Amino acid sequence: MASESTESRKAFARGALLVVAGASLWGTLGLFGKTLYQAGLSPLEVVSVRAAVGFAGLALWMLPRAGRLRVRARDLPFFAAYGLISIGLFYLLYFATIERAPVSVAAALLYTAPAFVVLLTWILGGPRPGRRELAALGLALAGVFLVTGALRALVTGAGSVPVAAVALGLGSGLTYGLYSIFGKRALRRYDPEVAVFYAFGFGALVLAMAEPPWQPLAAHGEARGILGILGLVPTLGAYLLYTQGLRGLPAPTASMLATVEPVVATLLGIAFLGESVQADRLLGVLLVAGTGLLLARGSSEEGAARPASGDETHHVPQ
Repeated sequence: MASESTESRKAFARGALLVVAGASLWGTLGLFGKTLYQAGLSPLEVVSVRAAVGFAGLALWMLPRAGRLRVRARDLPFFAAYGLISIGLFYLLYFATIERAPVSVAAALLYTAPAFVVLLTWILGGPRPGRRELAALGLALAGVFLVTGALRALVTGAGSVPVAAVALGLGSGLTYGLYSIFGKRALRRYDPEVAVFYAFGFGALVLAMAEPPWQPLAAHGEARGILGILGLVPTLGAYLLYTQGLRGLPAPTASMLATVEPVVATLLGIAFLGESVQADRLLGVLLVAGTGLLLARGSSEEGAARPASGDETHHVPQ
């Protein structure tokens, strides 16, 4: 019993570390974006190349292991939905929001994702969220709104947000949150590399239809190195870390821990882009950090209270 509880806590800690590492890499996207926008690329060009390079990198890495990429034919529609919704549609919705609203508001709307994950997991047959999970969700969302400065903008009336931008932003949060739910289901049968391979394949395909990635690569030769790093490190590397972390975490927990991304983005903006240090942002950092501590404490107590099953994916909708 004790050893099972210890293994459960270790699995949670490892999963949490991988999710936080992946989300932290996503937090560097702002630095890449600033550099690439200054080089003349559009948001759609950036995300199309980002997905294509990430997929190409994973395809090359998996080439000696091509046999592991075999999936059941009846699972292909699932992977198509996974990639089209959680990669292609998510990227398009998020950057459409950025075009219509301040980046801080777009980021805050994006990180409504944990709320969607908690609610959808429950609606689709998962466990009812407990008080600790709801408290962690509240901390995460409050912290995100503080970190991004969206709450300050709403209170002071600095700028208005069009209804279309709110709808698109909530759509980006929903499609981003669905990555956790799709990923959890994919991990029932396949390794993380396989799940990410097919998600990126279908996602890169839909983005290539909207903006062929070879065109910006040909037109912006000076940016190819940065685009390559963008596609391989904070894209492919981040998704692999996050998907691997899902093995040891419930999808709602992983989604809430991923709210470290805007915290990292804010700190990097202060350190490298000269953005101002503000009290509400620092408070937001503390609130999001508190989310991880609250979830970690809850997992430890639950692991000690019940035997570890070794696989909690049965809590996730089929």
